[in-house]
Amino acid sequence: MRTKAIGLMALFPLLCLGKADFYRVAWRSDPATTAVICWNQVSGENPEVCFDTVDHDRKAIAYRHRQAPSRTLEYRGMNNHFVRLENLKPDTAYYFVVCDSEGVGRRLWFKTAPDKPQPFTFVAGGDSRTNRDPRREGNKLVAKLRPLFVLFGGDYSGSGTAPQWAEWFEDWQLTIGEDGRIPPIIATHGNHENADMQMMEHLFDTPHPDQYYSLGIGGDMMRIWVLNSELEYKDADKVPEQNEWIRSDLPKHPGVQWKLATYHRPMRPHTAHKSEGLNRIDWWARLFHAQGVDLVVESDTHMTKRSYPVRPSEGEGSYEGFIRDDQNGFVFIGEGSWGAPKRPPNDDKPWTMASESFYQFKWIQAFPHELLIRTVKFENVDAVEPLTEGNLFDEPESMVFWEPESGKVLRLPFDASHPSYSTPIEPRTILANGSEWEWSLDGTGWSTGVAPLGYGDEKVNPIDLPDGEKPISVRFRKTFGVADPAEVSRLFFDVKVDDGCLIKLNGQEVVRYNLPDGETTPQTRASMKMVGWKFKSGIPFPVDPKHLKPGANEIEVRVHQQSPTSSDLMFDMAVRIKE
Repeated sequence: MRTKAIGLMALFPLLCLGKADFYRVAWRSDPATTAVICWNQVSGENPEVCFDTVDHDRKAIAYRHRQAPSRTLEYRGMNNHFVRLENLKPDTAYYFVVCDSEGVGRRLWFKTAPDKPQPFTFVAGGDSRTNRDPRREGNKLVAKLRPLFVLFGGDYSGSGTAPQWAEWFEDWQLTIGEDGRIPPIIATHGNHENADMQMMEHLFDTPHPDQYYSLGIGGDMMRIWVLNSELEYKDADKVPEQNEWIRSDLPKHPGVQWKLATYHRPMRPHTAHKSEGLNRIDWWARLFHAQGVDLVVESDTHMTKRSYPVRPSEGEGSYEGFIRDDQNGFVFIGEGSWGAPKRPPNDDKPWTMASESFYQFKWIQAFPHELLIRTVKFENVDAVEPLTEGNLFDEPESMVFWEPESGKVLRLPFDASHPSYSTPIEPRTILANGSEWEWSLDGTGWSTGVAPLGYGDEKVNPIDLPDGEKPISVRFRKTFGVADPAEVSRLFFDVKVDDGCLIKLNGQEVVRYNLPDGETTPQTRASMKMVGWKFKSGIPFPVDPKHLKPGANEIEVRVHQQSPTSSDLMFDMAVRIKE
């Protein structure tokens, strides 16, 4: 950092704007004492950042410090410039302008992180993609919330082309407050950045080219571990290095109060058809639990979810590798939807606290003794009253928050007896497991039997098959009654099946499990072979109640095998409703 006179270029009239755009601030080292000022240099020569702890507006000559770019890079159609500021003061506002031979740029400012425990707020979200309208609405809300930083979970654009990044950075300028406050971004790599595995380093000057690193905020108050879920798919040779790093780095910070981990693809997505993160569970879940991680932020699926505290388990009461543990577990939140196409929340788990689908991000108030997590809906944006430096922890007037049954605020440490938590009303079972179903091999002749039905397993009631025949699919059907669908707020189908199934409600497809996309026929094979099945708890599929009608409702199920040589088939199902 150098301190000296600016020179003639800073004496240009204030109306002469410098030719810089696409501003962003990033963190690559200690957020309390360093920052990276990043921009696209459109034209002009010898650009420098002029900065100070005092606001001099665009009077460049008045700023005490200036610094030339630490790094420049022609990339994605932009002349990217990066100025790495060091030896900054913690918890301090820094004002800056970019000066070049053509003038002085816009005056902006950011705040360094505190170096000791004290309250702050931040935003966490991801998956903005190329849907600009909701992306821009979300960015405007960031500006109104004035967070210390944004934790972005990947999938910024469609495929990371030059035109897409130009649009994304243009829209990112909307995160800047009316007074020029710009939030630093902590960048995560997503699958839509896989065209270049160093894309984040090229655009945000992140500290590791393979996009895994950790940052501490507020001394020992919080530390965030950023991981790269895409190495598994695009650069598998780097996976052992990343896993060795996280195994060694997590234990180095035993005294941290709040430990957060983030990566793009979830361990257990909450939308059907999304592939399960079995390797991520194997690599990281037990490590997170053993090292006391509190919160895991995921993206990719384009919906919203929050879980109860969970820990890895395959024991009694577990589901998909996790079991609820309010005292010792970590919480999942996510999953993207900053503008990417919305997907249905149709893969809830017994340990899911709430899920829904809308454009959103998380607004997190961090205190030394608690985290308060709200989900902000991208609604009523223009009416929202911006916060000020004097009320950063107030709920902005007219801001729309998600309010599921469990409550608007998810508080950590989680305590089911705390006033912030409302125990959700348990759904009422209107069709139980073990009910009588009709079944057919071809849809013409129908027989009846008590579920679970199938063959090849001593725990199912066998269906009659011609000698030696093992059909690829078997049909099941049943009716159930609903007096007034308008009184049904949530509908769940709890399905036990081997291998896959397609379910229709009153003629409309509502569940597709372990089957390929597109048209299916009775000869369509399940996508994967299922090993065993859960007799104690079926897979809970949320179904839109709009498909219900007054009186009798018909369920049609077609269960599919993965192979003609499959040794067994089974089916049972329950129906639950919330009113």
